[in-house]
Amino acid sequence: MFLAAAGCLWIPGPGPLSAADADISDGWQQFERRVRDEQISYEDGLKGIQRWWGILQRAYPAEQFDGRIFFPLRGYGLKHVGGKRGEGYRPSRYEFLGPKRRIGHPAQDIFVHDGNQDVLDDRTGRPVEVLSLADGIVVSTFSEWSPAPQEPGNGKRGGNYIWIYHPALRLFAYYAHLQEIRAALGERVAGGQRIATLGRTGTNAFVERSPTHLHFMLLRAKDLTPVDPYPWLKKTL
Repeated sequence: MFLAAAGCLWIPGPGPLSAADADISDGWQQFERRVRDEQISYEDGLKGIQRWWGILQRAYPAEQFDGRIFFPLRGYGLKHVGGKRGEGYRPSRYEFLGPKRRIGHPAQDIFVHDGNQDVLDDRTGRPVEVLSLADGIVVSTFSEWSPAPQEPGNGKRGGNYIWIYHPALRLFAYYAHLQEIRAALGERVAGGQRIATLGRTGTNAFVERSPTHLHFMLLRAKDLTPVDPYPWLKKTL
């Protein structure tokens, strides 16, 4: 419901988990898992992308969500993005579906002060908080990554991760290499809200040669094609 007062429009912000949000997010997570684990054909995947775009638009009208954006790591900023002026973004021929998921680097890596790789900020001695880019819906989470080869979570390149759909931006955001997930599947989160702590989970992020960083990817919601996060990060609060 919208309330108008003194010429202003009040839009309800993020709130507690509803049954409808839970059902939609559970469905999208199942779709994401099938794509990730290569259990869906390319053709069915394309149909799934179109189907979910329609569902999400109807369930979460863009005008009901705040479009203000926030830097996704508390205490960090644009200067901590890898490369010069965002040159770390290399989408190449990446596609959300199929074998091309492993091609290129369609994301920005944001590096933190963690010289001894204990996943604590060297300046504060505390975990680095990962923040939601904007208002959104948590549509997939994974927190079962393990470095042990025999564990089922091993081998996932992103380690522990969160997918959030940001309706006002019409984007999906993928936050990867997390330590602890602090947002629930289906939860409506506010821009700048803590959603996780940063870790070193993931096949490559776990190894010593890799500095601790957030892998931050944006995909256009209507077709899940990559979007360079750098121009968005330049606009953050």
